[in-house]
Amino acid sequence: MMPYVSAPYGCYYAFDSRQFQMTTIPQMQEMYQMYGPNFISNVDTNQLQPILTDNPPITSLVLFKELSGFPNYGNPSGNADILYRGNRGVWTFEVPAFFFIPGLLRAQLYIRAVLDDRAATPVPQYSATISINGRVVHRGPVPLEHGRSFGQIFVNWRTLIFDVPDIRRINRIVITNTSTGLANDWIGLDWMEMRFFRR
Repeated sequence: MMPYVSAPYGCYYAFDSRQFQMTTIPQMQEMYQMYGPNFISNVDTNQLQPILTDNPPITSLVLFKELSGFPNYGNPSGNADILYRGNRGVWTFEVPAFFFIPGLLRAQLYIRAVLDDRAATPVPQYSATISINGRVVHRGPVPLEHGRSFGQIFVNWRTLIFDVPDIRRINRIVITNTSTGLANDWIGLDWMEMRFFRR
């Protein structure tokens, strides 16, 4: 179905708006005489009208954390944090006091991650345990790929998203690399962010 098209009447304004002319529907001329030159503005028989909304804005807060422990791989920063097999990392997100209202917020954690570029270890051997404020939100294989291109800034980072089950003023993220491959197999972390929304 075509969207609404304004004024399909074959009309136009001359240089002098009083010379408004109609090619069809004489009643429109009467309306013009009654309401003046503002009756129809921007008349264009071929112009589709916009389809717009003006919904109320949603209050939200995003806490972004760039990770820069190792000087390579991150995209576009060129830096990333690295967790080797058996390593455990901890990161914190503090919610500003003015925004923190217990019971009125919901949040999600976004983690930009990738596997190392050592394709000799099969992807299924990589795994991790991720907890937020002491509650495990992921345990097991990670839906990631080996980083490409080898030894350079990776172009295939993926974003993992988890609901935050227990929001606090200071939120603690713990990730443990539980992979079963070689000791120097690693999981890369480019950035994290927590997005908070009013319920």
